Amino acid sequence: MQTSTIARGLVAALLLAACGDDAPTTTDDLANAGWDSNGAPTFLKTAPAGTLLGAAAKNTSFACIKVAIPGTGSSIVLGQTAGKQVTQASTPWVQGGNVVIAKIDVVPGSMTMESVFTVTETTTTRRLKGNGIPNHPIGVFPIPRSSSSYPYYAALPAEGYANAAEIPVQPYDLDVTLPREPKTSATPTCISGLMTGVALTGAAWHVEMAPDAQLNVYDPNAALPTDRCFGHPYATQYHYHGYSWKCMDQGTAGKQSPLVGYALDGFGIYGPRGADGKPITNAQLDECHGMVSEVLFNGKLQSIYHYVLNNEYPYSIGCYRGTVQASMAGM
Repeated sequence: MQTSTIARGLVAALLLAACGDDAPTTTDDLANAGWDSNGAPTFLKTAPAGTLLGAAAKNTSFACIKVAIPGTGSSIVLGQTAGKQVTQASTPWVQGGNVVIAKIDVVPGSMTMESVFTVTETTTTRRLKGNGIPNHPIGVFPIPRSSSSYPYYAALPAEGYANAAEIPVQPYDLDVTLPREPKTSATPTCISGLMTGVALTGAAWHVEMAPDAQLNVYDPNAALPTDRCFGHPYATQYHYHGYSWKCMDQGTAGKQSPLVGYALDGFGIYGPRGADGKPITNAQLDECHGMVSEVLFNGKLQSIYHYVLNNEYPYSIGCYRGTVQASMAGM
């Protein structure tokens, strides 16, 4: 009885959050929220310096990722015992607390690789399997030495490579089995691994945290150039950050955004526009960057919890509202 009461209370709270009318309405509202008249974002609202990372809350990531301490054989937990808050990047594209998209240093080039990806469903499960390579062209990795993007990565160490700029993109075994009918939990779950979800393009999303050698944590979109799809490799595995839906199905302008992938708890991830065709703001979302509203899921319109990709930190998934699956969750 107590469990069902908690569940009903959670759903009621989520529904109330979903009903909030905080979406931009006028042209000026859109501009102030970081959107142009064509429905494309002009800036990302990055996390202010000092944003805490160790608890579920709006506008942040709730992380509990184990990281090794070099040379010690031990580890600490990012977001808990280390890297407890966001450090603001000082790159040229961060201005007034925003990541100005037109000023971002973009990794150049266009490289096409073979993408293998299938979605297989049973009555209870959904299996996402592939080689981790997206079905669209990506930037050139390793990053060309002549590129203005190269120095940003060259300053970062990378195991097995001279520096992070020298990391290539390589296929890997992406294999995730999720519940076809996910359920919300009474309390949010922290993000314990790098991968947070899988896009229908065949590539993964990673958590919106980039620690340096001293375990200072940055918004990756503020600190590093990515390619035109807001992707880059970590340990040779290509993945997305931030405004990643640019290279996904953006749907029809002025209409609700379609499903673009699945989180590791099984819930859908959708683009930035709600049922009214307006961009969804963080004020309308819960502490995990999700909401309850009517979306097309499992082939039918239904009112269900889902995550939203928008232009406000943490952009995609801030924590998990459902039960995270063990497969690949620790990546």
